[in-house]
Amino acid sequence: MNERKILIVDDDEDILLIVQTLLTNAGYAPVLARNGREGIEQATATQPDVILLDVTMPQISGWEVCATLKNLPETAAIPIVMLTVKSEIKDLITGMQVGADDYITKPFTKRHLLETVERLLEPGEGRRSAFLPKETGDARTRNLLFDTVSGLPTIPVIVDALREWLLVDQEVGVLFIDFEKYAHIEDYYGWEVFDDVLREAAKALKRLLGTLFSTEDLIAINRPSGSEFYVFLSVPPGLRGDEILERLQRKAKQIEESLKETLSEKFQNRIQRKIGLYVGYSKLLYSPQVRLERLVYRALREAISVASTKEGERAALLREQFKDVLVHRQIETLYQPIVDLSTGEVFAHEALSRGPADSPFENPEVLFDYALKSDQVWGLEKICMQFSAERFVGKRPGMLFVNVETELIHELKSRGHEVLQPLLAIQSGVVLEITERAAIRDYDLFRESVRVLHDLGFRIAIDDAGSGYASLQSIAELRPNYLKISNYLVTGLHEDSIKRDVVEMLVRLAARIDAETVAEGIETEAEKAEVQRLGVTYGQGYLLGRPAKL
Repeated sequence: MNERKILIVDDDEDILLIVQTLLTNAGYAPVLARNGREGIEQATATQPDVILLDVTMPQISGWEVCATLKNLPETAAIPIVMLTVKSEIKDLITGMQVGADDYITKPFTKRHLLETVERLLEPGEGRRSAFLPKETGDARTRNLLFDTVSGLPTIPVIVDALREWLLVDQEVGVLFIDFEKYAHIEDYYGWEVFDDVLREAAKALKRLLGTLFSTEDLIAINRPSGSEFYVFLSVPPGLRGDEILERLQRKAKQIEESLKETLSEKFQNRIQRKIGLYVGYSKLLYSPQVRLERLVYRALREAISVASTKEGERAALLREQFKDVLVHRQIETLYQPIVDLSTGEVFAHEALSRGPADSPFENPEVLFDYALKSDQVWGLEKICMQFSAERFVGKRPGMLFVNVETELIHELKSRGHEVLQPLLAIQSGVVLEITERAAIRDYDLFRESVRVLHDLGFRIAIDDAGSGYASLQSIAELRPNYLKISNYLVTGLHEDSIKRDVVEMLVRLAARIDAETVAEGIETEAEKAEVQRLGVTYGQGYLLGRPAKL
């Protein structure tokens, strides 16, 4: 006797009796539920090993029951098999989205039912999903149709699903969610982190099924490894023209707010750069005279156009806000300690400039990226350097690290060194931390400027060594006094052999050029212990001291 509990949820008494008999004869212990609400109660109370769930039930559909159970911690891991007369692509995609592990089409055979249950009772890799049609079982074909990062179907799959949907409903809403504009996260933190953002975004969208979305609405991605999501929404009967667009506009705003809140909370300790998105909308109206694929892509373009318009409006607002930052010198300065890892004593502080609170420019990455793209680095840096120096003098002992954009270094020869004058008043010494948001265009000019900075008494650090533009060439050409090891390399260092190899290489390189190393982003004792073991001299991060006003 297996005595494995199998919960059967179906409102059809004949189906319940048949499935109960088959499972009992096979040695399982069936548990019965006659509607969706009772199914949820039985699943949480009895903790079955597998759930067989009918799709079409009164009050609460099987899709809604599945989405609910997959979102409850106590039932999320229980395999769910949908029992359904529906076998179109749209229904299979819906099953995947709500988290079902497999499906059985009614009418079914005894052999198919028992083989499915046995497969889902197998641990780990044994649980091969049957959601993909047999012809897409080939890994290469599957990767063209389904995104491996988000687990979402791509547009070609959705087109087939929409074909039958539109024949019935005639009209479908479309939402476009764009993360492409925020690919700078990938440029700065690496593709693994950006993949995590997209993966969490897809999970968050799926969690909205049954709440903000209907459980039968469809979520897709533009292409494999893409960063643009689409949601195809059912339109309530009776709504017309402008009412549909108003509804879609409300949905777009709700999604934007929900995703921003979810992602900001999830990545607050990993990403300092702003995670943002734009949401556009349109409606897809069926027309038998036009090929369906072209109708779909036309609706997608319209939704993208709405998102682009919103982006343009935001750009105009940002221009005015940035102008206010410069004119009214709205810069806050925080200071984060840099600690000698061998003694625990504070060796220096890094000045961190912020824009006004509760504005997009409060985030320093947004502030300086905008200055760089709008060719206003010099004006911004002038204010930041003055405040960094004035607010530090007499408040703390030790050296001061100040971030300097490569663009400013490029312009020193032509515009003079007056911008650096406030920093020269700091007797304890200043380290200019070269932040390579943009690549060094002319190494000969850059080396000349760095020599002049050394002559003025400044020391030089390369920021974020090991990531972005902070390449080995920069280190070799500029021979800095300090190498600041990127927080990307420090995070999880003790668990990642490749990161350890890179940090070890940077420590050896620093020794060869007579430089000191500073590990950024230390947040745990394990990370601190590992950078010490690898020979890093100094460290900074939330574990050692958070940025604060002096």
